[in-house]
Amino acid sequence: RVKAALSALDGILAAEEEAGVAPGRVSLTITWSFAMRTSIDGTVSDPGTFGFQDIAVGVEDPAIANYTPRMGQDALKRAYNERWIHGFNTQSPWDFVNEIVSKVYAQFYPIPWFIGEYG
Repeated sequence: RVKAALSALDGILAAEEEAGVAPGRVSLTITWSFAMRTSIDGTVSDPGTFGFQDIAVGVEDPAIANYTPRMGQDALKRAYNERWIHGFNTQSPWDFVNEIVSKVYAQFYPIPWFIGEYG
């Protein structure tokens, strides 16, 4: 999943460059599952936020997912830092979601997050 996510991000950046589109006008995201999963580096095992960690560490070190960026690691980092919004889909009650995300989200700040599909 991390290799696919990095490849998608890299592909968008490459397409923008090829088309002569200046980056930054569009935010970028992946809405992860709110299922219980463990991040690729084994440090986050909470619903939804495993994906936040996956993309954060994948951009920092694409080799963790056996991926070599076409646009270069600096381009991935810049897109993450300037355009990324974390997201997940859930059917869980807001109080539960807020409790789960709030206790771990400081490590992802200042990147914002949202619920892409609710219900």
